[in-house]
Amino acid sequence: MRAVRRGLAGLREHPLLAVATASAVAVVLTLAGTFALVAGNLSGVLDRWGKDVQISCYLQPDVSDDRLFAMKAEIEAMDEVATVTYVSQEEALELFADAIDGMDRLLADLDENPLPASLEVRLVADHQQPDAVEAIALRLKRPEFADLDWSREWVERFHTFVALLRLSTMVLGVLLLAAGVFIVNNTVRLALHARRDELAIIALVGGTRWFAWLPFLVEGTVLGALGGTGALGLLWLLHRWAFLELQASLGLLLGPELLAFLTPPAMAALLCAGASIGLVGAVTSVVRTSPEDV
Repeated sequence: MRAVRRGLAGLREHPLLAVATASAVAVVLTLAGTFALVAGNLSGVLDRWGKDVQISCYLQPDVSDDRLFAMKAEIEAMDEVATVTYVSQEEALELFADAIDGMDRLLADLDENPLPASLEVRLVADHQQPDAVEAIALRLKRPEFADLDWSREWVERFHTFVALLRLSTMVLGVLLLAAGVFIVNNTVRLALHARRDELAIIALVGGTRWFAWLPFLVEGTVLGALGGTGALGLLWLLHRWAFLELQASLGLLLGPELLAFLTPPAMAALLCAGASIGLVGAVTSVVRTSPEDV
């Protein structure tokens, strides 16, 4: 309890420094949290897009109905396949016309429908990797199919982008956490220097280093926790006034689901990250400080 009381008293002795440090930690964690929010929501959007990975099997014009439904049943029986949808020539033309504004007027002038009928094969989530999709496409080849299309380049780029997004989130998070530790480290060093006389007296009466330094660890932890709390507030405001406005502007692209805020475990992790930044910064400061320095 003595360490807690002395640590809190140290914060009151230098309120401007405490506010500046907690604010700096809050900014660092807000940047990390913002990137995590963007990455998390973007990853959700990409996952929804990824579920649209499918193989289009374009039919020859002379395929009979019996053979068509037999092939559909065969493909549906495959473990890797989620659904198989038959798209007639008329439906294909309607979908194409709806996809591009004004295209329906151009297509109305055509003498005949140039688009083939197809079987749209949607895969289960565990089989949407590029290599898996290619292997399944090879198994689907039949004489009744004029061509197969599964947008290989798009699938490969999609998975590469998701992997890069997750890696960049981790790298940026580590760098920002290191910046937070550096900020608290310097603040505690200033506090150590300001209370050097007190530390000298503790040493003279037989106090151990950790007895003298424990209040500084409390200070660092409290500063980090305050920074984490401030970051949560800033992130809520950012989500409320910026992210949801972005949702309204890009609703068609992002989908109907609202851009999500941090989950309760993520919020708890952010607070713990703030406290951990403060503690690690304080520990590195006191351990690297010799008696001659204070």
